Amino acid sequence: MDLNKVYSVIDVLAKAGKAIIEVYESNDFDEQRKSDNTAVTRADKASSKIINEGLAEIFPDNPVLDEEINFPEYTIRKTWENYFLVDPLDGTKEFIKRNGEFCINIALINKTAPVNGWIYEPLKEKGWYCGKGDGVFEFDNTGNFVKIEKPGAYNGKIRVATSRSFFKPREAELIKKMKRNFELEILHCGSSKKQIEIIKGNADMYLKAGPCSEWDTAPGQLMVEEFGGTVFRQDNFETMAYNKADLINPYFIMLNERLNTPNLLLLCNK
Repeated sequence: MDLNKVYSVIDVLAKAGKAIIEVYESNDFDEQRKSDNTAVTRADKASSKIINEGLAEIFPDNPVLDEEINFPEYTIRKTWENYFLVDPLDGTKEFIKRNGEFCINIALINKTAPVNGWIYEPLKEKGWYCGKGDGVFEFDNTGNFVKIEKPGAYNGKIRVATSRSFFKPREAELIKKMKRNFELEILHCGSSKKQIEIIKGNADMYLKAGPCSEWDTAPGQLMVEEFGGTVFRQDNFETMAYNKADLINPYFIMLNERLNTPNLLLLCNK
């Protein structure tokens, strides 16, 4: 992707992040419940509006699939060659709790796989970008845009990133199984920060066996794969794909390069 367009998306993220923080620092979240009983706030909606308008201006030919906006039926979107997948506020529960662990996710999907991805932390005014085959970059609102190196070798405990909620049954089962063979350290954090912890070399694995949608993982998956890792479904051990009829992700396991080995994959498959 042309770097000018990459920078333009970063500008859109900064504007959306600012809108989110204005709500975060207010006393009026206007929290509501969607049809699936998940929370939505006026921060989600404000960010969504800014991002959709920004992407339409930069990429007028690419449709956008946004968590907060009605999108076409599968019969239409399955024909899309390239489209943007957007979560305008990933970690709404963490936002409402005011623990700071929320992000914005944007990914450009080619057919069924992410090829460009942005994850942005509004509170820290910084984020990460990846273009498939081009590496992973860290950026901030001051104009810094620096390519980061793949984390160095680490042979300590396996560090498992999980959500801040209690383990789901399947997650607990895998944790118990792994403890028979490895020393584990559990890292709890919200939103796409779990995936960023893998990119930064602070975590080795992210287990998910609960509700999660395509917009929650697409840019993070691209970044993990760019650094030699993998993301696979727990039901058939195939690489996780996008633009499915059902936009809910299957249960999955995300591994960094260190754990992307036949032995660990075999253990997870038992």
